[in-house]
Amino acid sequence: MSSNGSHGGGHNRHIAVIGGGIIGCSAAFHLLRSGVRQVTVIDAGQPGAATTSAGAGFVSHWSAGMIPLGEEGLQLQQYGLDFYRRLHEVGVEIGYRPNGTLIMALTEDGRERFVRPVLDSAYAPPEMQDLNAAQIGRKMQGLIDPARVHSAAYNPHGIQLDTKLAMGVLSGQISELGGVFRSKTRVTAVHDAGDRVTIETDQGSLEADGVIVAAGAWNNQVISGLGWQLPLLRVVATRIVTNDRGLPSTIPTVQCRELRLWLRETFGAVMWGTGRHYKPLYKTNDSEIEPGQPHNIELMQETSEQELAELQTVFPPLRGSTIASWAQGVPCYTPDNSLVVGKVPGSDNVVVVGGDNESGVTHGPGLGRLSCELVLGQTPFVSAERFRVDRYASDAFKSEAEIEAAMPAWGARHEASRFGREA
Repeated sequence: MSSNGSHGGGHNRHIAVIGGGIIGCSAAFHLLRSGVRQVTVIDAGQPGAATTSAGAGFVSHWSAGMIPLGEEGLQLQQYGLDFYRRLHEVGVEIGYRPNGTLIMALTEDGRERFVRPVLDSAYAPPEMQDLNAAQIGRKMQGLIDPARVHSAAYNPHGIQLDTKLAMGVLSGQISELGGVFRSKTRVTAVHDAGDRVTIETDQGSLEADGVIVAAGAWNNQVISGLGWQLPLLRVVATRIVTNDRGLPSTIPTVQCRELRLWLRETFGAVMWGTGRHYKPLYKTNDSEIEPGQPHNIELMQETSEQELAELQTVFPPLRGSTIASWAQGVPCYTPDNSLVVGKVPGSDNVVVVGGDNESGVTHGPGLGRLSCELVLGQTPFVSAERFRVDRYASDAFKSEAEIEAAMPAWGARHEASRFGREA
């Protein structure tokens, strides 16, 4: 697997990456591809075993009417599409399906609110298609009842992948390139002395010339010693996988914002989740989460019991289905739904990256490359200005509750209510 572009310099430097999810592993991969000989990935659990492997595995052009990340976001999204295609070409199964993405409306009102902005977006690819209900029924091959839907925007460039399988292949690539993993190692503090960075862990300390912090829901814990706080709202998100429903592997992924739903085929089964039952972490009993994935069974049961009856009317394969597996991750949202990447203010050698806003799998490859370039002092392949760390002051929000309270203002502008069943 090769990376787009080339990176120079930094060959004799030791760069540590804190966090072994898709962003951190992408950063490590790009560092090694750039010629950095000593790269250490530190993870409190196992690489790829936390939020990344609980992800839906959707990758698409979200800047087109979905998330206001503009041209810079579109470039990151395209980079992700290209990155996973190359990872697929390694020849090991990652559940890669280039079947496209369907942004679906149930009603005329839903079309105007959620589908029309996608079709009319300046960032929509020329191949974007406007589908009516009958066309949706044919394309979705039995997954959707066309009598229950109105229309959709179909992007043929969207893909899906199995995030756990993909992380296994990417981790293998990192090891082959000489990267070192330090698993089950919890970082307790990071100190930047200007010429060296000291990383304290529960397994002892180590030094590095530069550090990339890609610890997701634990980012603020890691960088607290550097005197900066990111405005991150941590949210428990649940995904459910049914038993095998005999679905073909050629079905596009589905987004339906009227239901706040994402849904896809996965190895014959249905995988789905809905933001109506995502819950901010501070509202649960698990405000201090351990490394890995949450296991809030009550939240999973609530999701299934309150959503399935309605979803079965639109998606016939859910009728009579059972739950084969489920998983939870902790995506992090920012007040403006934008990503975060850049040097921690006041630190010359520590880059922090995150604020995935539930799009970490899509943007992870590009954010990893950006982090690599920023820590090595290279010109970034995408302007990182709109993602800068200091666009919010460190003390802009006193709590995650304040961050959540700020998010409805964004949602009101972009028709994107996030949590709870209320509109």
